[in-house]
Amino acid sequence: MDTFIKKNINIIISTFILLGPILDLITGFCLHSLNISLTLGIIVRLIFLIYMCLIVIFIFKKKKLIVPYLIIGLYFILYVLGMIIYDNTILFTEIQGLVKVFYFPILFISIYSIKDEIKTSKMTLFVILFLYLIFIFVPTLLGIGYKSYEVTKEGTLGFFNSANEVSGIISILTPIMFIILYKAKNLIPKLILLVMYLVVILMMGTKTPLISLIITLFVVFIYFGKKFIIEKNYKVIIISILVIIIGIISLVLVIPKTNFYKNIRTHLDYLGLNNITEVFSKEKYVDHFIFSSRIKFLKKKAKIYNNEPLYKKIFGIGYINNNKQTKMIEMDYFDIYYSHGIIGFIIFFVPIIYIIYKIFKNKRNKSFDNIMLYVSVLLIVLLSLLTGHIITSPSVSLLCIIIFMMLIVRNKKDLLIIYDNDISNIEDSINKDVYEVKVLNNNIKYKNNIRLLIFKIYYYMVYDTCICYHIDNEHSSELAIVSSDNRLIFINKDMNINKNKIFHYFKEIRIYQYNLLVFDNKIRKDKFTSIYNNLKDRCIIFKKDNELLNNIFI
Repeated sequence: MDTFIKKNINIIISTFILLGPILDLITGFCLHSLNISLTLGIIVRLIFLIYMCLIVIFIFKKKKLIVPYLIIGLYFILYVLGMIIYDNTILFTEIQGLVKVFYFPILFISIYSIKDEIKTSKMTLFVILFLYLIFIFVPTLLGIGYKSYEVTKEGTLGFFNSANEVSGIISILTPIMFIILYKAKNLIPKLILLVMYLVVILMMGTKTPLISLIITLFVVFIYFGKKFIIEKNYKVIIISILVIIIGIISLVLVIPKTNFYKNIRTHLDYLGLNNITEVFSKEKYVDHFIFSSRIKFLKKKAKIYNNEPLYKKIFGIGYINNNKQTKMIEMDYFDIYYSHGIIGFIIFFVPIIYIIYKIFKNKRNKSFDNIMLYVSVLLIVLLSLLTGHIITSPSVSLLCIIIFMMLIVRNKKDLLIIYDNDISNIEDSINKDVYEVKVLNNNIKYKNNIRLLIFKIYYYMVYDTCICYHIDNEHSSELAIVSSDNRLIFINKDMNINKNKIFHYFKEIRIYQYNLLVFDNKIRKDKFTSIYNNLKDRCIIFKKDNELLNNIFI
């Protein structure tokens, strides 16, 4: 069992986060239809947290984590004691709030401790985003589902419960969507996805996803604008500007018909204002319209905090005041400080800041993928302050952890070898000090579309390099193409056959998708280049006793 968990921990974590939308659907049903406050989502996520804590200590032997676990556990005891001594409170509500908030640091510490084992695919996160979108889009079209707001404002949330949490998830995963769209080749699916995405964020009625989209689009525009100017690709620049203009005009025409616009109009009418510019005339308007009265709630919470005894200021005032559940500020940093006091705030953020420092200590290349991950991190930081329900909500905070983990610079490069035949001679040439090697025998599985799809969800572009060795079918080639941007293929195909068969074979394995084509002898290489002269620069000859592959890929 221990070996199985070690070998498949990445799959276990990815599978659990893929269950997130389903758990949130069940949560929405329990709360709205059954009036059950303790939902399956909370129970399952708590079990997962306990499971991760246990396996990192007892299976991965991370004994050093016992110390931070004990510190957090001691704080839990002191927090609850404070509630018992100073308040006639509802302990269940207090403990529930305590666990929800500290879910993030406990799980972050646990997952980071096994960082070398974690290689979550961006496609996994994209599928999660897609599931949230489709579970809102379809009910919206059918005119069913739950409302985003209980009173006054309009919005549809599908069958989910929390508009703030779902908005947060869609927001921080928006940059991930652009990574996948950038790599995708087919235009029609991309357009369908974008339309569905825009319909959802505009009909939800919340501001957060739209603001996140604007921030992401701004960074995308700057990135490609700079790229195309350096490349002097002025034609693409002009086309991009025209697309942006058309997009802006389309939004101007469509937005007035959406719940987002209706809510802005309702909000202005409530404040007695004629247009948005008047919002900035008074501080109370800015707070009410921009921050949804969070500044007012912050002042009220600060007043309650200042009137509490010293013990509660140190360990937290909790979530109940005068036998009533206090209104959350919905600004995560302040909610953590006031609800959990000076000690709770320090215990929450010190390990998180340390881990984030370690992650960003090593600079990554400025590829489009990494730029979008940085945008996701920026959104996590901003939204935690401005809208809340990001690092204090288990359903969102787990995704935050995975995004941070994607930015870790690993000590070894990840290498995938896909083969249909013997690979002993290639394995001997791989420098194990540089590469973490995974070998995949394609004769065993992945020879149907369902398994290929599952592979893509879990392993899309997670490897630094992929080597295809002695493959004879499109399935192996598909595995290589989806698993890495850096692909090498050994070609042992007999060139003394009909040219049509040769063309068909290389078309089937999509030869143009490979960065490097390796031949075992000059005769085979020369015959290949006589047919594919435009690929001549990608061709090399490999000898078993040299370090050619390592020199190329390091």
